[in-house]
Amino acid sequence: MSPTLSQLQDFELGSSPSVLVVILNWNSPGETMVAVASVLAMDYSNLSVAIIENGSSDDSVDKLKTIVNERVQLVQSPINLGYTGGCNLGFDLALKSNADYVWLFNSDAITEANTLSSLVRIAEEHRDVGLLSPLIGASNDSQKLVNVAGTFDPQIPCCKWTKDLKTGQSWLMDHPERVILLGTALLVRVDLIRKIGGLDAALFAYWEDTDFSVRSINAGFRNVVDFNSIVYHTEKSASDAPHEIKPHFWYYMARNEIYFWRKHLRGFSRIKVLWWQYTTQLKFLKRLKGNELSRQAILAGLWHGWLRKTGAYHNAMHMPSYASKLIEAHSERY
Repeated sequence: MSPTLSQLQDFELGSSPSVLVVILNWNSPGETMVAVASVLAMDYSNLSVAIIENGSSDDSVDKLKTIVNERVQLVQSPINLGYTGGCNLGFDLALKSNADYVWLFNSDAITEANTLSSLVRIAEEHRDVGLLSPLIGASNDSQKLVNVAGTFDPQIPCCKWTKDLKTGQSWLMDHPERVILLGTALLVRVDLIRKIGGLDAALFAYWEDTDFSVRSINAGFRNVVDFNSIVYHTEKSASDAPHEIKPHFWYYMARNEIYFWRKHLRGFSRIKVLWWQYTTQLKFLKRLKGNELSRQAILAGLWHGWLRKTGAYHNAMHMPSYASKLIEAHSERY
């Protein structure tokens, strides 16, 4: 149902819903400060910013303290809690302060002036929307889209993402119950957090937004893309430039996809998609020849996924040699 004229006037006059913008920092204070400045320059007034300092080992704390004010708070964690744990600290703050929404905003992103106003207006007009995302554009090319939307189909089963605007629009129109969103600039209704809890801390980083999207759907909410707003983000393509991607990415992607499908599927469908996931990782192993740390990270991720191991990645992680030799030989076939 659309809002009445008086409701729209109230929204515009300053009684707008309260939004806590959560930005995680981990050894990147310069990027984080740019992201905070971008958020504060928006035309949405009823917001505050929580910088979650996620156990950095550099001078992040000293630098970030310089931008703390009545609208910006710094929350320090003595250890790196991962993306999931850091965001959940922000969720806890939102619940305690009775905020209406949390906007998860990546530290390497920047936004346009009207983005949050547009997102909140849609969320207020449609109370069944649990998660809402703008379009994600490339920070180095304002005409290029990095992500529009994703779709989750448990019948195939698969998760697919698209950068194509028309494809994303058709997904939202034809299968609104399957839409999944990236966490890059994700607006979260606090009532959704109250109903399903926070991000799954076992994932630590990567696949947590897909999991959160599916849990939102299962709880009866819709996930929506605002095609009239955009946030710009650094594009990192594992397919186009795999050697430029850091090892921890390969580890979490291999491990957490196994965790995700085990969590959300049963029976033959689970076996089918896990085999597909395994063969996909074999292809990356083959493409990453010469990059032993990244190859080791993939193997460790597969091993820990099969063993249901969670937690943070470190470079010493590896798959036992007898298993890695078999899998590396198998990868030559792909």
